[in-house]
Amino acid sequence: MKITAVRCLLLSAPYATPGDLERELCFAEGYRTISVIQVETDEGLTGLGETYLGVFAPEATRELVRQFEVELIGSDPADVSGLRDRLRTACYYWGRFGMTPAVIGGVEMALWDLRGKALGVPVHQLLGGRVHDRIPAYASGGNNKPFPELRTELEAFVRGGYRAVKIRINFLSPAQIVEKVAFCREVLGATIDLAVDAVQGVARKPWTLKESLAVVRSLEPYRVLWVEEPCEVTDYAGFAEVRRQTGLPIAGGETVTSLTEAEAYLKAGALDLFQPDAAMLGGLGLFREVAQMCARDGVNIAVHTWAGGVGIMGNYHAAFASKNCVILELPNNPYPLREEFLVEPLDVSDGTVHAPTAPGLGVKLPVDAERRFPYRPGSFYRVLGHPGRRAT
Repeated sequence: MKITAVRCLLLSAPYATPGDLERELCFAEGYRTISVIQVETDEGLTGLGETYLGVFAPEATRELVRQFEVELIGSDPADVSGLRDRLRTACYYWGRFGMTPAVIGGVEMALWDLRGKALGVPVHQLLGGRVHDRIPAYASGGNNKPFPELRTELEAFVRGGYRAVKIRINFLSPAQIVEKVAFCREVLGATIDLAVDAVQGVARKPWTLKESLAVVRSLEPYRVLWVEEPCEVTDYAGFAEVRRQTGLPIAGGETVTSLTEAEAYLKAGALDLFQPDAAMLGGLGLFREVAQMCARDGVNIAVHTWAGGVGIMGNYHAAFASKNCVILELPNNPYPLREEFLVEPLDVSDGTVHAPTAPGLGVKLPVDAERRFPYRPGSFYRVLGHPGRRAT
């Protein structure tokens, strides 16, 4: 089998609901774009991958895929790790961190999907084997919106059987943060776990250490499962200091695009919970390596995934092969480019996701995808600000 083409499909679709921050302030006209990478072969088999960077820079992603295609045409797609390393070497001088490895990871994800389909097995069997039958999942949402709308959202999560929920606390003043967390704790009750995300990876003015400490301490009475990204994401020492001086678990790592960055978090003792994202990190192979690094240091992992359906399934397969993965993120904002790609619906019950069983990643290209979800230039994520005040 030989690779005949590597394509990047840019697809846009309505995202979230009116009144949600993700729609009103981050995406043009409420549309969100994903970048799906398709590896084609001379035997008719096709593999699909995705990079989360396509949400932020879709057209740049497409151009990088075009450049990488030159390196891959005519190659045997079964050599997944070898082809990934070939791409990393080809751009080592100019692309060791950031967008380039994230796009390489999307290509690698497509190669794993292709390999699984060729062998008729789910990808987690190719990553060392499945070590979980099911993994708990948390409902990921809770953007800033009027409390009556937030109550409706949270109550729907509880009815859906989730045992954990994550909310966002960015763009709010310290008093607003406490008010929101207290409200969510009241709605969820004592038996549903509540995690909070400060989203300092996209903050225009990240909190100072003093501000971070004050916010985290203010949340200690509310039995928070973890506080995510309380500092700017490369402030490893800041993470470690917040962790040392407060009583809540600290999480982070979703923006990591290399083993070097992952090791920096671990060496600093920055995290109670590492949140790798295979659609950012550089692929499923590097996800597994990070999981092993974390296991070495006694750190559990919690999958981050906010991509379309292909990126979510890539992350889940890596998670089911990682013994120290304790929970999965499951986005809950309405978005057709998640479900449309799944060969079969996710098997979710009692707040857990069951191990996928379909060959490859269990994904397919939707019929007439480019016609039904045409790319809308400008529909990429950008931080436009918010009327709420920065923590002071």
